[in-house]
Amino acid sequence: MSETPPQYSICNVDRVYDVVHYFNIKVLNQKRELVEFLSWSGLKWHLRIKYDWYFKYRSALLQVKYPKFTVDTCWGNEPAQGKTLEQIRQNKIRAKKSKITEYKNKLQKVKDNWSCLFPIQEDINYNKALTKIIALESELALLINIDKEK
Repeated sequence: MSETPPQYSICNVDRVYDVVHYFNIKVLNQKRELVEFLSWSGLKWHLRIKYDWYFKYRSALLQVKYPKFTVDTCWGNEPAQGKTLEQIRQNKIRAKKSKITEYKNKLQKVKDNWSCLFPIQEDINYNKALTKIIALESELALLINIDKEK
């Protein structure tokens, strides 16, 4: 019994987004020489199914254009060239951490240069910035928890 590769396994749901599809249409003459070739690649499964009518339509147009030639259609899947979900998640975590650091540094600079009569804790903009930092930290914690679950 042949085993499917782990990246194409039905049970491995995390890898579904890592598979892309291609669709090729070839027109061959009687000597099996290539006359015309159309290709689409980088298609996700739902796009491949959604536009299946279009691929059949293009194949039919070529059959009308070359009635004596053979029109072959084929499609398949290939590993994705883009980023995986895990890489995207890690990039989001890195971006949140950098934003938190940026806001904290700006807030510390404002705190050090504060010269008004009233304390900085009563300033509206200071409180908004603190609220923003707290929101970013909670989003970061959520992303980290999601990342640990995987």
